[in-house]
Amino acid sequence: MPDNRLTNLPEQYRPPIDDLPGDMQVIAKAIEMDFPGLGVLIALALAQRVGGGPLYVRRMDRPLLDWRNDQIRAMYDRGEITMRELAWMWRLSLSSVEKILAQPSTKQKALEEKQLRLF
Repeated sequence: MPDNRLTNLPEQYRPPIDDLPGDMQVIAKAIEMDFPGLGVLIALALAQRVGGGPLYVRRMDRPLLDWRNDQIRAMYDRGEITMRELAWMWRLSLSSVEKILAQPSTKQKALEEKQLRLF
């Protein structure tokens, strides 16, 4: 029996981005910006997995903020830069940088969580 998954369609049968319906076209074009050549294929995979159902795509700011905060903390801890310079560099207020430096790093948070699970 032939495989009927959309992602296994031979390339000549995959629709061009402009032929995808509505939101699928938007998704494929957004994917193409970061992963050239994969927009249609990934959009087809999404259609295959969640097609017909409601789909809400959440923003994923947390990993980027964790990375930024860890970079700020590392630069400050190495003594390379002042809080004021960090605020200017990352386009943050001085109080925001102070709050970031007062919080534990992502690694420290993970270690604390592991230790709490021991008890």
